[in-house]
Amino acid sequence: MNTEILISLKNATWPLHKRLETNLNVMAPGFSRVDYLRLLKAFWGYYHPLEAALKDVPELHGFLPDISMRSKLSLLESDLKAMGVDDDSLDRLPVCQELPACTDLAAAMGCLYVLEGSTLGGQVISRHFKGLLNLDVENGAAFFTGYGEQTVAMWQTFREVLMAVTVDEDTLINAACETFITLERWLCSFPES
Repeated sequence: MNTEILISLKNATWPLHKRLETNLNVMAPGFSRVDYLRLLKAFWGYYHPLEAALKDVPELHGFLPDISMRSKLSLLESDLKAMGVDDDSLDRLPVCQELPACTDLAAAMGCLYVLEGSTLGGQVISRHFKGLLNLDVENGAAFFTGYGEQTVAMWQTFREVLMAVTVDEDTLINAACETFITLERWLCSFPES
């Protein structure tokens, strides 16, 4: 098990992670339902093409047989529909064109480090939105709820796979950093609803 890779990933991505949190400011008391809907649409526009790219990495399925269970796109679609977005409007949402390259296992694992790690923060965010906007898994906050009670176990499983897999560490770390960078650019530039 390569525990050093987790330390290297955290050290490389931490400043990007903090900057994204600061720029999104989802924990602000004035964060409204309009802001929330815009955020969901933006996440959908990022996850839609990125998850499609991840599905095209054949080695990933061997290392993470539960990869299809880790998809967040259906949760985003459920939330958007709960917030009043119909299928036609969903089909017309903008889709991010600037994504991290996920062409091999190392890059895919780097992207997933960010996506899977965000499920932990999502637990805190979902509680915040429950209190602030009265949203829960049933009426618009499934994405942030993630795996619910299984979130920590799913993260731990991913960490174990990450420590066991042998990939180019520079590619892995660069993909994780690029995921944060492209996600931040997309979320911060997404048009107002």
